[in-house]
Amino acid sequence: MIASAMLIGVPILMVAYSAYKRHIPAYGVEQARLEEIDGSSYALLDVRAYNVSDKESVADAFNLPISYFSRGYEEIPKKPIHLIAENQVEKNLAARLLYQKGFEVASYSLIEKNKMHTACC
Repeated sequence: MIASAMLIGVPILMVAYSAYKRHIPAYGVEQARLEEIDGSSYALLDVRAYNVSDKESVADAFNLPISYFSRGYEEIPKKPIHLIAENQVEKNLAARLLYQKGFEVASYSLIEKNKMHTACC
């Protein structure tokens, strides 16, 4: 009986932790306008996917999508980081991964993918 209760609790805990990592904002990371960020004081880190960041590139930003963090994080400049992400989930995941690697994430900007609108009728 106890073993079956433990087996049920583990997946629930995993789902709760996953939701926390994705949807609860990372502590101390403030939103800022990209135009207001001094590129000499901060490392601009674009964590959007390559196919998205290529269409709407940010000058002087280091592009490293989240899926490439494990093999590319050592190339990130050792300065306070200003994240450039597509949405809140991407920003939260990137901030937590960077914290785990010892980086200081100071601020972020969201650049949402352009949505195509179709004419109706």
